[in-house]
Amino acid sequence: MRGTAAHEQVRAEVQGLTGMAPLKAFLTQLEAKVEYVARGGDPRLLEGCLNIVLTGNPGAGKTTAARLLARWLRAHGLLQQDVFVERNALELKGTHIGWTCPQVKEMVAASMGGCLFLDEAYALSGSRDGDRGDSFADEALRTLLTELENNRTSLCCVLAGYPEAMERLLRADPGLLRRFPHILRLDDYAPGELAAIAASTAHARYGLRLADGVLEALAEHIDRVHRADIPKRNASLAVGVIEAAMNRLASRLAGEAAIGGAAPDPAQSNAADPRTLLAEDFGILHSRASEEGERADVLRRIRLLPAELAPARELLLGLCARLSLAFPPSGGADDGSSLLDRAGRLAIVGADGADGAAVARLLHELLRAHGRLTGSLVERSATALLAGDAAPWLEDIREAAGGGMLLLHD
Repeated sequence: MRGTAAHEQVRAEVQGLTGMAPLKAFLTQLEAKVEYVARGGDPRLLEGCLNIVLTGNPGAGKTTAARLLARWLRAHGLLQQDVFVERNALELKGTHIGWTCPQVKEMVAASMGGCLFLDEAYALSGSRDGDRGDSFADEALRTLLTELENNRTSLCCVLAGYPEAMERLLRADPGLLRRFPHILRLDDYAPGELAAIAASTAHARYGLRLADGVLEALAEHIDRVHRADIPKRNASLAVGVIEAAMNRLASRLAGEAAIGGAAPDPAQSNAADPRTLLAEDFGILHSRASEEGERADVLRRIRLLPAELAPARELLLGLCARLSLAFPPSGGADDGSSLLDRAGRLAIVGADGADGAAVARLLHELLRAHGRLTGSLVERSATALLAGDAAPWLEDIREAAGGGMLLLHD
């Protein structure tokens, strides 16, 4: 299939992907097999099962990856039909006894020669913690596995879902690993990749470009302001950033064209390119100014700590210096290096509860103001660890404090 328009198009799509390194590596390996067979190698090398499990956090590109994979397989002759059936796994389950099996068989039959993509595949897990299970899900999964076993090389089935839920599904039924020999986890996008996605979205949807230097500034802005949101949103975060920038762009141009209610000045309107996004359209300049004010306020309150908390005050001042704030560390004090080098854990001893909590809160504000933390401060009493099963409690606070700080009293 090399040299065909479809082959060249899908090749360009893969090369143009932002992120998705696991998918690119998988396709590179598969292309090597295709090349080997094209040069006279045993064609049975390409007769293996192509079923694959895609996992990733929200917005990591699972659906995009599945669609591109199907086009790639078709362009390279590994799928016989231009068929892509996309369903939520819940649709495999019937609502009455006897309905599930025919539904699954019908869906598989519709995908023959092409690709069946089942999103949120963890819905097929019949085992549920604390209940008697889901018989319809069990039947759907058993029927799907049977159909895939009977048609191992007749279609490609892609199961997709969030990592932890998919891991539970795979552990619950060992038969899945036999029918799905390929498992790819799509990583969260890096801030620079999200900035690139934002720029691409601005161009593709609105015909806009980013001014010189804004792409790098946007990557830094995403890292500083939105890092905690990346695992929850990924690519949708980049889209949201562009939509917010569009609103600021419109307001900026309107303000430049009609200051104080005056009639628009055509010359002034032409001076500002309506197709170019500036740093201020992303709130970057405002964000930096706010951060500088926040850092100065935290520094002021650290210096006001009472004499009995002098060791903590000196440690925090040293940490400020270590974080490259615009003042020198106190002579002879711990410069904060040891605190930065620790694995995110600190015990505050020698002060009563109120004073220790005050120091911890200042530490959180300091690290957040400098971009070392992006999440909130979550305060809990450690006595809950002694009461019954602590696992759910620990999971709740781990989620709540993600990207931030957990303060345990007592």
